Amino acid sequence: MEAPNGSSHATVSGQDRSAGPYVLRELIKDIPLGEHKDGTRSHITCVDTWNGNLYVGTSAGEVLHYVAIPPDPTDESGQASYIFATKLEPPFNTEQEGLDAGVKQILLLPVANKACILCNGTLTFYTLPELSPAFGGKIRQPSCLWIGGIDTTEQNHGGNAAYGTVVVICLRQRLRLIRIGDEARKIRDIELGGVSAIQRIQDLACVADGHDYSLLDVVNQRKNNLFPISSQATPEAPPSEPDRPPARAREPSRSFSSASPVRLGRAHERNTSLGAESSDNGHLRPGSSSPWPSRRSSRLIESAVPPGSREGSPEKPSPETVSARTSTEAAREPEAPVRPLPPNILSPTANEFLLTTGTKMNEPGVGMFVNLDGDVVRGTIEFSTYPQSLVLDGVQTAADSATESERQSSPGYVLALVQRKSGGKSVPAIEAQRWDVDASDARTGKQWLDVPLNHTEAGFEDQQRGVGLRTASDAVELAIPEIGSSLRLRRILLTSRMEVSSDSDLKREQEEDDFASSFAQASARVLLYYEDRISWVMRSALIVQLEQQLNASTQQLNDSAIAIEVPSVQRVVNSIRGQNAANELEFLTLTYVRQKTSLLLFGNLLLQTAQNLTCPERDKRFAEEALVAGEIDPRTILGLVPPLAEEVTAGEQGIWIAQGLQDTLNTLHRALRDAKIVPNVAGAYGDNLLPLLKRYLLAWRKKKGFGSIADETHVFRSVDAALTHVLLMLDQHSPRGPALPGTLRAELNEVVDRGVDCFDRAVQLFEEYHRLYMLSRLYQSRKMTGHVLATWRRIVEGEHDAGGELIEGEQDIRRYLTKLRDANLVEEYGTWLANRNPKLGVQVFADDSSRVKFQPQEAVSVLKRKAPGAVKDYLEHLVFGKNHVQYVNDLIAFYLDTVLTQLERSEEARQILLQSYETYRALKPPKPTYRQFITDNAVDADWWHNRLRLLQLIGGSHGAAQKYDVHTLGQRLAPHSDELVPEMIILNGREGKHEEALRLLTHGLGDFDTAIRYCLLGGSSIFHSAGASALAPETLLPTREEQARLFNILLHQFLRIEDATERLERTAELLERFGGWFDLEQALELIPLDWSVEQVSGFLVHALRRLVRDRNESIVVKALSSAQNLRRAVEYAEKTEVISPVVARTEVEAG
Repeated sequence: MEAPNGSSHATVSGQDRSAGPYVLRELIKDIPLGEHKDGTRSHITCVDTWNGNLYVGTSAGEVLHYVAIPPDPTDESGQASYIFATKLEPPFNTEQEGLDAGVKQILLLPVANKACILCNGTLTFYTLPELSPAFGGKIRQPSCLWIGGIDTTEQNHGGNAAYGTVVVICLRQRLRLIRIGDEARKIRDIELGGVSAIQRIQDLACVADGHDYSLLDVVNQRKNNLFPISSQATPEAPPSEPDRPPARAREPSRSFSSASPVRLGRAHERNTSLGAESSDNGHLRPGSSSPWPSRRSSRLIESAVPPGSREGSPEKPSPETVSARTSTEAAREPEAPVRPLPPNILSPTANEFLLTTGTKMNEPGVGMFVNLDGDVVRGTIEFSTYPQSLVLDGVQTAADSATESERQSSPGYVLALVQRKSGGKSVPAIEAQRWDVDASDARTGKQWLDVPLNHTEAGFEDQQRGVGLRTASDAVELAIPEIGSSLRLRRILLTSRMEVSSDSDLKREQEEDDFASSFAQASARVLLYYEDRISWVMRSALIVQLEQQLNASTQQLNDSAIAIEVPSVQRVVNSIRGQNAANELEFLTLTYVRQKTSLLLFGNLLLQTAQNLTCPERDKRFAEEALVAGEIDPRTILGLVPPLAEEVTAGEQGIWIAQGLQDTLNTLHRALRDAKIVPNVAGAYGDNLLPLLKRYLLAWRKKKGFGSIADETHVFRSVDAALTHVLLMLDQHSPRGPALPGTLRAELNEVVDRGVDCFDRAVQLFEEYHRLYMLSRLYQSRKMTGHVLATWRRIVEGEHDAGGELIEGEQDIRRYLTKLRDANLVEEYGTWLANRNPKLGVQVFADDSSRVKFQPQEAVSVLKRKAPGAVKDYLEHLVFGKNHVQYVNDLIAFYLDTVLTQLERSEEARQILLQSYETYRALKPPKPTYRQFITDNAVDADWWHNRLRLLQLIGGSHGAAQKYDVHTLGQRLAPHSDELVPEMIILNGREGKHEEALRLLTHGLGDFDTAIRYCLLGGSSIFHSAGASALAPETLLPTREEQARLFNILLHQFLRIEDATERLERTAELLERFGGWFDLEQALELIPLDWSVEQVSGFLVHALRRLVRDRNESIVVKALSSAQNLRRAVEYAEKTEVISPVVARTEVEAG
């Protein structure tokens, strides 16, 4: 004998050609079948297994016994092999023909340790497992049509060994209930003949007599007819068997009718006989039927039978009946014999029977459910052709109590042996469909498993002969290596070179094999026999079914190229959508299938991209949904995409995925190895892959912190690196500038700001893509302020930043520095900024809102050391911005150094100054002041602006009049007095040298308006800027006498002007405007005699008016004084009148 070690290659067919829920696993083949007397080869008629024993009945009247041998531990199938043990030829009285020929039934009774074998109409009993004759070989029952009727509730729960097993023997004239245990005891006979099939639930049985189905109460012996087996006209009863001598003589044996009296049953049993019962209309009678009583009365009527009762003889038909039958048969035309439909009775639940009805064997059949009251319940089940055999598989639960999860975890199937067309021929096939769900459910359609016959050219009748389904007495556990090979984890290689597996890898592989093998077992209880072999009809695991469908969706075009049928893969996805796992295997299965479908759908995008084809939006949506739902390790996906494969990292343990997924990965890698993917963002690569991967990786980022993710560190390091890379590729062609809301650049900013686990790799990527500003944001996410500033400095200094986000770099650096607490960084980059942009840089040291505050002395010291060019700006900020007058000397010294250095080094500078004086003097009045003139005509040079600030400060601006050393400053200016006339004027005024100051104003500059201002202000604040003309609070105006003295000096200077016309105009103007400050007599003495009165008429008129005004004021004053004196006199007189005179004698005497 040869034992198979794998699944058969029986084809599974259906409307969608998908893998079905059942497969064949060969149990044994090449069974040595004998021959009939006519030389034809016999065939298998029935089979059963129990406890490692296989019993095969043949049409030649033989029972072949095989014994199982444990499998080889190295055999992955884990299936036992069978060796031949014995061959048994059960005795019989008369050799039968047709369906009754040979061994018709082998009924195993494990509880009683007995076997019932029906061979050629004779029932014999044997012991298990060796099939030795039971009961001494003395009990034999001829004229038997069927044996069975074991209570299904008792059968499902194992029965009771001490109690035995009650079976029903279907004789030609009656039914006989017997109990098989240590001995065989008859319980009762029921006068109901011709029964060829029976199924019993406790005391209620469903029987078929060749024409109709009926319900039979085996206790009360009440019968309820249901419906016919065939929906055609009821055929005539088959003719009685002709008396003929037996073909083979066997040793005589005893039957239940000829055996010694059977012992009385238990107290609650009744051995009844119809002949012993009273005439009750509710009971069965020969040739009559009765109404079906309610179940509540099923045990109300019981009658005792004497222990010695035997089987009654069949009633002899009357002569009239025989004559009528003979005449009818003679008158009928001879017709071709039509094979009657075999009855099928099953009990799917504890309250229902499943019965089949139809017309012909090659026409469709119908299955109907009947409850214990005889009512048709549920819907019907349709079969392609009338079932030759019918069995149930799966846990049998009542439909009204089974939950959806129970139905999913242990679905109930009905398997029918039918005929179906295949390749233009009719071949036997197993039709599988669910009986426990609504037939309208699209997911529960029929599926077929063709029987792999070697001789398919045989006719219809020949094909039906020797093919059948049976439910075994003992279920077996069969290994399914496909489950282990799919689910066991294996390490994938990150590089193309083969790595040597370490001891730890080998150990883990063994652990994974052991774990996966714990699920690679399936229970099988249905046997299929055909030709000379027997196979298990085993439930195909869900993972095997879906794996076959997915493998079928991948077409191998050549050695490496493949094509993936997206609709086929999507059908698998839809088939498990929303399905919840009922156990651990289903959980692993659903997870595995979701991951494999995601690989295939994404692989389809890769294959299309390699051909530079844009995928339909539907395919991209399917792939994205599958990737998110599958939750496959994202590194496996990234490893397929260049250049993102470079971002994949793994720890020492590596990446472990299911073997089936690794096989799919390897297939995709081979297919993509020749079809190069060009990472062109503007092409199919950017359209098919990058947007999808961006959303997929963003979804994965949300899982950070989940404890269920293995190797979390390297997973999210790879995810962040790939996501950063994807966003950089997508953002390459975005416009330069800051990110706008809702743009790719905004997404990139958000990813970086939230932090990435791939810091070092992100730095490399930003450097490669010249995204310096993003690099600075990356540093900022880690609070690496020094690196942020260093990166910004690179951008400001001109290094290429592809994004162009940093627009006001220097301002951003200044603002950033005010927020830092690190004084060293603030000093370093503040001085750098001050060197680059002094006005902006000094704000870092002078900003009161800065977290690092510098004292002015400290800031000046730092700037002098590291940014000397910014010292001036800092001092200006202190003096002009904050009015810190204590730094006036420093600022004046700086300005003076700058100006003097420029004058000493540059002749051009000296000429500029001298030329400015000449140009100003040449201007005709009215003309601006010299300060306004040089401001409006400023030279674009630092030293010129510094000079303007110098004039502003030493002229008394910002309270600086009393803060600098005039004498020292004058000594430094003396060598350049000709070039620095305004400065000398101011210093002379500070030192009280008003005459020299006014001389320089009048003759050196020719700034007459400033000279007048000098006289009015006493020499202070004469060179203020236009915006700073207001006097400082501490500046005191000179007295009128001092002003008059200065105006007198100015008059002398005006009278010395070389140009006569200028001299006359300026003098006349001065006298006319400020004549009040001049003494008339002294002024007239100074005016040249050759000047006409008209030229100074304004002054004279004003002076005379002033004299008249003064004289009139004197008269008024005198009058007022006289009146005041008179008033005082009157007051005195009045007071003396009131007060009496007093004689001061003492005083006189004393005098």
